[in-house]
Amino acid sequence: MAELLITAGRGRRQRSNPRIDLTPMVDLGFLLITFFMLTTTMTKPKAMDIQMPFTPAKSTTAFYESSAITLMPAKDHRIYYYEGLFQPGTPLKEVHTEATLRSLLQHKQQALRTRPVASERQLQVLIKAHSTATVADIIGLFDEMNILGVRQVGMVDIGPEEAAVINTALR
Repeated sequence: MAELLITAGRGRRQRSNPRIDLTPMVDLGFLLITFFMLTTTMTKPKAMDIQMPFTPAKSTTAFYESSAITLMPAKDHRIYYYEGLFQPGTPLKEVHTEATLRSLLQHKQQALRTRPVASERQLQVLIKAHSTATVADIIGLFDEMNILGVRQVGMVDIGPEEAAVINTALR
């Protein structure tokens, strides 16, 4: 701890020189460093959890060609789409901005509301990501579906014919 050294000089007054022992303070410092290192949480990985509904292996989803649209994000934030089933001979249509995509989907929703069969009134969107698409493009599409209230959205693998058509369009 602290200790006082008293020395006597010749004809002078006695003077005390304090000397402080810092060993307990260093021990306390190391204890605090150890405590904070052990109780600190390390950086957790930042990943988005996607809650997918459980569907048994044998169950299928009803798919109506008239109420379906397929969106395919690709390089440079391009989104190619077609309505109904894929026809290899027909060229793909392209959307460049989110506003254009939103208006396209809104018009499709309005057109479907007048259908006589209730099951065909819901817009069904398939998202098929091209190999050059970014994660931000895919998340942006899911956000648009959430904004527009589209309940039937599915992400499926892109077919080789569709990928070939997009590859030729990107050149």
